[in-house]
Amino acid sequence: MSKVSVSDGVLVGREENGIHSFKGIPYAAPISGENRWLPPKPVEPWEGERDATRFGNICTQMSPPNKWLAGRAGWAFIDTIWQTEPDGDDCLNLNVWTPSPDPDANLPVMFWIHGGAYTTGSGSLRLYNGHNLARKDVVVVSINYRLGLMGSFTAPGMFDDEFCGANRAFLDKVAALRWVQENIRRFGGDPDNVTIFGESAGGQSIAVLLASPAAQGLFKRAIAQSATPEFAVPVADHEHFAADLLHALGIKPGDRSALAQMTAQDTVKAYVVAGKLIPKGANGRYGQIATYGNLGCTYGDSFMPQSILDALTQGIGSDVDLMIGTVREDGRLFPLVLPGPEWFSSWLSMKFLKALLKPANEIDLVFQRYQSVMPGASKSAVRGQILTDAMFRRGSVKAAECHAGVSRGRTYLYQFNWSSPVLNGAIGSIHGLEVPFCNRNLDVCSPILGDLEPIRELADTMSDTWVNFARSGKPAAPGLPEWRPFDSEQRATMVFDTNSELQHDVDRAMRDIWDG
Repeated sequence: MSKVSVSDGVLVGREENGIHSFKGIPYAAPISGENRWLPPKPVEPWEGERDATRFGNICTQMSPPNKWLAGRAGWAFIDTIWQTEPDGDDCLNLNVWTPSPDPDANLPVMFWIHGGAYTTGSGSLRLYNGHNLARKDVVVVSINYRLGLMGSFTAPGMFDDEFCGANRAFLDKVAALRWVQENIRRFGGDPDNVTIFGESAGGQSIAVLLASPAAQGLFKRAIAQSATPEFAVPVADHEHFAADLLHALGIKPGDRSALAQMTAQDTVKAYVVAGKLIPKGANGRYGQIATYGNLGCTYGDSFMPQSILDALTQGIGSDVDLMIGTVREDGRLFPLVLPGPEWFSSWLSMKFLKALLKPANEIDLVFQRYQSVMPGASKSAVRGQILTDAMFRRGSVKAAECHAGVSRGRTYLYQFNWSSPVLNGAIGSIHGLEVPFCNRNLDVCSPILGDLEPIRELADTMSDTWVNFARSGKPAAPGLPEWRPFDSEQRATMVFDTNSELQHDVDRAMRDIWDG
């Protein structure tokens, strides 16, 4: 057993193979009642010793789709990223793995934010276990935060005070970072050397925190994996949507008690109602909410005064070292988990892109241009590449450009190209595939990775690179070519594969298509 005293009491954790773990540590109060719709509240200190040997409750969330809908490849992926229990209102908790709970150890801290489209996921998934990464002499933290409507439902001007204000899910993350600043030294971590990193919704969370004035000074470095930096919603776009959703739920604006009486499971059901409303706003009534298809990050409030890219362009976050990148086939995720054969599900996925293009009929022109630079590729492959670039790659490259323009050599761009051979290549280089490599957790992902021995060296290289970036701000590893910072002229990009190499301007064809 291991004991650590933090600001709210004494924790009893566990030591295993030289790594001390402390799990289910509350960083904010439970979110029951009105707290569900308010910014995070302080923890109530406890007396005596608190058991920190088991993961805490996660945020209540929707169940995974039926296996038969997603198919074998889709379910193999879903099964690695979905967890729905145990859940509860005391879900604002975090986990710490450390090789040395010595206040003088002064180790780098790596703070992980999970993905899941802001509706699913948790910091306790086996895929995110920090044990193996901590063996590289870093302190690893993973967190849970509010999901679905609990984290993102915004009703501008409809309630008093901060009730149903914007960005509660991100305020949770700031509260967790403040907990780290106050307590992480007691676990051997250096509060002046914190690196935030995350993938998908976690990756966008990194971009949001990088660009938010409220988060400045809470971390030194950032790694945004498969982020969507362009996908943010003006606060004004919530007005009509919030009014329509409250009406659909039979709740009057200003009725705090009605919302406070909703259970967490009620909010999950209400999110289904919200999902049916969003397509009806395609006529402009819901603005960017209809464009992006979810709520996510909101800008135009005190937490996020402007869009992510505008904030980065103006120099917010320029003193933070940034590593940002994507997976070569990020867009493969969507047709893979949708029902039907790939040709149909990829066509269905393209309907989403019509909302991103103005006018919507330009999707046909984009498809033709992609076909011209992908000769011989199937229509499904072309659609997948368009989805990858439109949703993840294009925004990530733009974020790199914005940050590099003011950060003076602090920006690094990558692309992960390794492709899984599982199920005759059906998994490919899918969204999230780099996570078991950089988190050094291959063994729990063999159903989607296949034979692990040929790829252990790549996992060692990537996890070393992530850790060395956290340690010094320089992404490097034995055997990895020198990784030069990104700039708008040379556009250096590290391409991770079984033979990783530094390339230049790998996104030229994509930029030519979209800029045109």
